[in-house]
Amino acid sequence: MSRRPAPDLLNAPLTALTALTGARGGLGDALPVTGLRLMADPAAVMTLHWSSPTGRLLEIATTVTTPGGWCALRLTVDLPDLAGIAGLGLWLRASADPALTLQAVLRSAHPAPRPTDGPAVPAPTDHVDTPLAHRILCHAAPSDHTALWLADRHPDLPRRAPWREVLLFLPPHRPVTLSLHTLRLFTVPA
Repeated sequence: MSRRPAPDLLNAPLTALTALTGARGGLGDALPVTGLRLMADPAAVMTLHWSSPTGRLLEIATTVTTPGGWCALRLTVDLPDLAGIAGLGLWLRASADPALTLQAVLRSAHPAPRPTDGPAVPAPTDHVDTPLAHRILCHAAPSDHTALWLADRHPDLPRRAPWREVLLFLPPHRPVTLSLHTLRLFTVPA
């Protein structure tokens, strides 16, 4: 049976960022905690500024000159084995003006198949993306959103994976002003 990580360990990067109120930077600057990163398509011409003010996890503002294919907040998840749990949940409180939608994706590494007489063979892609069935609507008033990646509803979701991450994809084609008041991950009991 798999260990269920304690919520404080599952959310360690988020807790660490909240403790560093006043932190700020741009697209080229790393967030000051391990396991949390803002990224954008290298083909995009955009500016991105982030800050972690008191009372909010993260504020993100972008301007777009040339749209790219993607812009995302990436959170590393220490959950290599889904055995013994039904899945992973996400809860966030956010606001955005003008309104926007976020696409949440659970990315899991493919375990490399191991032939009996040689080294591991890489998979055609090194990961599988499991998007939520619906997008998360953020508007001017802060609102709460809960979503689940349940193993029995996502047959392509690997039960074991060397690494996992949650990505929140922001609109890459227009300016964004987003306030993430809070973000938490949790395991769903079986």
